Amino acid sequence: MKSPINNIPLVVTASVMAIAGFTQPAPAQSAALEEVIVTASKRAENLQDLPVTVTAFSSAVIEEAGIYSADDVAILTPSLTINTNLTPFDARMNIRGIGTAQRDPALEPSVGMFVDGMFFGRTGLGMADLTDIERIEVLQGPQGTLYGKNSNAGAISIVTKAPSQDNFEGTLEASRGNYGLDRYTGVLSGPITDRLAFRISGNMHQQNGFFENAAGADLNAVDDWNVQGKLLWQLTDDLDVTLSASRVKRDTTCCAADSIQSDSVNDFLAANGMTPDANDPYDYQVSVDVPSKFEMSADTVMLTVNYSGAAGDLTSITGWNEYDYAMSTDPDRSELDILPLIDDTFGGDSLSQELRWTSSIGDRVDYQVGLFYLDQTTERGGEDPFVFVGDDLIPIGSQQPLPFPVPLPFLVQPGDNLTVAYSQNTETIALFGQATWHATDRLHVTAGLRWSEEEKTADLYSQTFSTAISNDILGASFLDSVSTPIDTTLSRKEDNTDWMLRAAFNLTDNVMLFASAATGTKSGGFNSVNGTEEERAFDDEDTTSVEVGIKTTLLNSKLRLNATWFDTDIDGYQSNQQLPTGLGTYVSNEAKVETSGLDLQLEALPAQFLRLSAGLLYMNDYDITEGPSAGYNLPFTAELSVNLGATVFVPIGQGTGYWRTDYSYMDDHTTTASVVLAQENNIDNRTLLNSRIGWRTDHWDVALWGKNLTDDDYASLSALPFLLSGMEAFFLAPPRTYGVTLRYSF
Repeated sequence: MKSPINNIPLVVTASVMAIAGFTQPAPAQSAALEEVIVTASKRAENLQDLPVTVTAFSSAVIEEAGIYSADDVAILTPSLTINTNLTPFDARMNIRGIGTAQRDPALEPSVGMFVDGMFFGRTGLGMADLTDIERIEVLQGPQGTLYGKNSNAGAISIVTKAPSQDNFEGTLEASRGNYGLDRYTGVLSGPITDRLAFRISGNMHQQNGFFENAAGADLNAVDDWNVQGKLLWQLTDDLDVTLSASRVKRDTTCCAADSIQSDSVNDFLAANGMTPDANDPYDYQVSVDVPSKFEMSADTVMLTVNYSGAAGDLTSITGWNEYDYAMSTDPDRSELDILPLIDDTFGGDSLSQELRWTSSIGDRVDYQVGLFYLDQTTERGGEDPFVFVGDDLIPIGSQQPLPFPVPLPFLVQPGDNLTVAYSQNTETIALFGQATWHATDRLHVTAGLRWSEEEKTADLYSQTFSTAISNDILGASFLDSVSTPIDTTLSRKEDNTDWMLRAAFNLTDNVMLFASAATGTKSGGFNSVNGTEEERAFDDEDTTSVEVGIKTTLLNSKLRLNATWFDTDIDGYQSNQQLPTGLGTYVSNEAKVETSGLDLQLEALPAQFLRLSAGLLYMNDYDITEGPSAGYNLPFTAELSVNLGATVFVPIGQGTGYWRTDYSYMDDHTTTASVVLAQENNIDNRTLLNSRIGWRTDHWDVALWGKNLTDDDYASLSALPFLLSGMEAFFLAPPRTYGVTLRYSF
């Protein structure tokens, strides 16, 4: 049951503080917008001097806006959308409409995920709670030169805080909220010796599920924790080494879905003393006998070496990661025993190395050259089956309009099961370089080139056990349509060259025009689930994008207004889609996609007590122009996405009161990847209102906050009707949540 909220205290307090902002002297806030330093170009630069479209969140904004996850980042970034399927590892990250869910482990991301410069090949590794973050940067458009393959839509760069070398510092934070929320964070950092410093941080997050389950425990409950440690060794004034390690554990009943059930299913449930579905797909009430389960552990170790000398700077980033997770779900979203997935297991590891040299030639040329290597393994399944045919499949499935010309019992029997074993190894090596020629004091021309070679080897195995008559006579059964039987090893080897050319011209010290053209590549691979041996392979996805933009800092640094027009062509667009039966998935190259639009970002300081921000993404074109879905718009992409933010600062006692409110809107968009088969139920929009009101001093910060205050119910993802029961699934975003946070810093 959704918890009620009493809005009166929040509204009254907010109103009092807003009035105080106009009747009291302005607090000691900056008289100008603070300079934003980013490392999007893999060197520290002022955001306004960088001719790249980047949305950046500082640690102060992260705290004020209550950013705890990648989903929170997406709410505040119009160009970025994230939705989750059966597990957080299936999260789909889109930038400007381009992105792919990694439900099939063969799929690579379109949005590169980087933490402290280390590449994470699985999007799901970035979906845990964000802890002790210095800065988050969302880079838009192909980043093929500096960031490499699998960042052809863009990249998300997360920078964690470094150890404190001068003083001991720390933070203790506790949050309590509705749905039984308990979140605790701790940070401690300081010097060990004159040359050695440490930082350790951790987070624990528990929350009850917001899906009320009539057949068991509530779903979408959270029980997660993570811990990170860093050692910084300043060997000399020019040389430092940072060793970092982290562990993440997740145990959630994610990711549940609301549903609409067919009349035959509801009649069967009622006749057998079970709970029929109300068929309100937005009421957060379900009745599921197989709890959604997601259990994950992940370990990461990173060694970063920085050398700064008279000739230039040398950076080495060595990273190792290992993860495994298991998931269970009930595809029919009911108490019926039709086709449960039990302990579908996944795992993988990676070893990466980047070596980068940054220097200058005279006063006119800055350049970077580098080497990148990645060895990555991705696995699914093993010796045990994870898909099982239940006792209710035949009585329920026989009432559905099935595409089979023979009776269902001929094709399937209770007890039939499916086993999958998939392992893919990827080895990538790349050489890259980028140089900027300062032709004049106002004109700057940048060119970049990256050559990469990648080899993939995939061991594919899928086997059905069936007692159906069709299996005895034809050697095939119903489950073969869920995963095509196969036992083979496939390999591919590809090399690619991506490039970038950009020009920037400073009209004044505060106005810059820029234009760029760039390419990006996303790796091909082999379907892990469906297709004959000849049909398993899918090709690389190639992106070419052109941008024209302006960056301005106006009114004595009280206003920043940046705008970018982009036009992007994607050849061989990779799409992970449901089969028309709604039972399995497949990966295909859609052939071609064209996108274009306007990205607008604004920050303003109209008064010392008021800071405003706004973002807008207008998609003029987001069409699939060739392939099986030609003529349709890209899924999960809206014509208009907007976010607005405002923060008021008020002096109260010995501290400062603050009130931040964020509004986010996303216009109508298709919520299923299968756009050809999408119906009216698969179209949704989103309107969110988040607010945080608090008081802080140098040491204390207490805040009352709420997210989705209007309680807008929307589906971030919906699925095609389930073949065997006619059920339609809706993966709903969280309802209204609220709570209080207390932070102590020293």
